[in-house]
Amino acid sequence: MTRSVFTQTLKEQRRGLIGWSIGLAIVPMMYLPNFQSLQQQGSLDIKQNKMYEAMGMGDFASATGYMQSMVYAMMGTLLLLIFAVTFAARSAAQEDSGTLDLLLAQPISRRVLLAQRFAALAVQTGIVTTVFTLSIIAGANAGQMNIPAGNIVAASAGLGLLALVVGTITLLIGALTGKRTLTLGFAALVALAAYLANNLGGMFDGTEWLRKLSPFYYAIGDSPLVNGWNGINLAVLVAVVVVAVAAALIAFDRRDLAV
Repeated sequence: MTRSVFTQTLKEQRRGLIGWSIGLAIVPMMYLPNFQSLQQQGSLDIKQNKMYEAMGMGDFASATGYMQSMVYAMMGTLLLLIFAVTFAARSAAQEDSGTLDLLLAQPISRRVLLAQRFAALAVQTGIVTTVFTLSIIAGANAGQMNIPAGNIVAASAGLGLLALVVGTITLLIGALTGKRTLTLGFAALVALAAYLANNLGGMFDGTEWLRKLSPFYYAIGDSPLVNGWNGINLAVLVAVVVVAVAAALIAFDRRDLAV
């Protein structure tokens, strides 16, 4: 093998990365440039209800509420999470397809192999998050939304770290199971459980504590579009990534591989 696992992974997945980047760049431009005209028409005077709150949506008539509802709460979060789970789960597929033995036949340890896969995932997540952020800023300027760019970057940083958390947990599941189907299924369940814990926690008496168990809370719970950066919340997400990577390295190193 003439390339490292890191560079080989980036090369093999470059087309998918380009496609996802284009898709994430399109989403904000579908909604944000129309904000000013929709606001003037009164089309955004939508009454809030419990369902909107549970989905993390805000006041549509305000610039921050509209951006949060149309870009961050649903489409942006969903697409970034699907991206992270899909790209991370491909690591498990190599064992299913029988190509993992070719990699391990090279002078590389299991831990180094998995660490380079994680590095590739982190770079890819950073790329699509950056494209997404730049598109949001461009769309916000076109829609005259007057939201500070720093707050948009803060919100996107939290969302990017959330995607990396879910992607790293997917790597951990793949390291434990070695099966793509199981990895995708369990990763989807983990993401759904975290989403529900954040959005439904606090709606009933005595359930507020559930939100603090969810990475969604630390990514968007402090309303970064309004309040800007929250270093403590971002540090929690980074810590979860570090712990998940460490656990994945140990699991992959100790598991009997089907090669």
